[in-house]
Amino acid sequence: MLTIGLFALLFLLSPFNVKVHKDNSSSNEEFSRAIVKEILPSNSTDYQKIKVLIKEGKLKGKEFTVDNNLSRGDNLLLLKPKDTILLMIRSSNENNFDITVYEYIRERKLLYLVCSFALLILVIGGIKGLQALVSVTFTICVISILFIPGLLSGYNPIKLSIICSLIISFFSLIVQNGLNKKSFSSLIGTVGGITVAALVTYLMGNSLNISMNSEEIVQLSRLSENINFNFQSIFFSSVVIGALGANIDMSMSVASAMNEIKESNKNITNLEFIKCGMNVGRDVIGTMCNTLILAYVGSSLVTLMIFVAYNINFTYIANLQEISIEILRSLAGSMGIILSVPLTVISRVLMD
Repeated sequence: MLTIGLFALLFLLSPFNVKVHKDNSSSNEEFSRAIVKEILPSNSTDYQKIKVLIKEGKLKGKEFTVDNNLSRGDNLLLLKPKDTILLMIRSSNENNFDITVYEYIRERKLLYLVCSFALLILVIGGIKGLQALVSVTFTICVISILFIPGLLSGYNPIKLSIICSLIISFFSLIVQNGLNKKSFSSLIGTVGGITVAALVTYLMGNSLNISMNSEEIVQLSRLSENINFNFQSIFFSSVVIGALGANIDMSMSVASAMNEIKESNKNITNLEFIKCGMNVGRDVIGTMCNTLILAYVGSSLVTLMIFVAYNINFTYIANLQEISIEILRSLAGSMGIILSVPLTVISRVLMD
């Protein structure tokens, strides 16, 4: 009942009215699924001439011959018969259509992957796996219903990220473990950890003169004429949300181990209890920090490969804003993870 109530409350507490800039030039533009029927002969190596059958929309059931551009470097699609694709259709009038091959259709295969993931959690995790799925679903709902719409509505990113982090942390820990000392000590450690990550990001972000200029930022700034986005604060909130999962894992691992220690030795002194908890935390710190750092390295792998391939000067690389951002994200998050250990340990000891 608690889970159902929290889900209902989440939907009710989503008052954000996202007002974004509308591009009038796209009013006669739609996306439709289609299937490639045939690859037609062509003398050019810059494009494929394909025959497609449109499966939805106002042109459903109609066949068109379309040129698939093979010269674009950002998203090359080498099509074959029976491929399902996404078309962008622009119409100037009822009989004049400009059709562009936009993307492969991937949603069905992604759905299979999601179902396989859920099944694996249920088979291996049992009841705990089901609770984990509920927790993941709730987290996705918080991000998609509260966090992102709130940012787009102009709410303070720092406050919003902290509120959403508290909601996610509380729900994740309580749903899987109930209302007990283990959950509350984990919650204190998690909140303390993300607070540290937030402070480090805020202080170092200003010190490093991070301006958050990128193509995505330019696009975001065009969304609304009435909202002045604070992109440094948005970056701050991304670090908090990004470090949240690892902080929850760390705090719960330490609190669970301490709970087992207490159950097996109820007469343990507070000093010994602290030492045991810190020993557990030290064992987990290395793997958790590795997890966070490698996640950020993986997201920037292609950029790093380019730097190495072109033998770019280290001084140039070290002072790039993009590199500074990734280093700040990974180290701020890792510092939060490290400090969540003593916070969890001390709070658990004080609860006895």
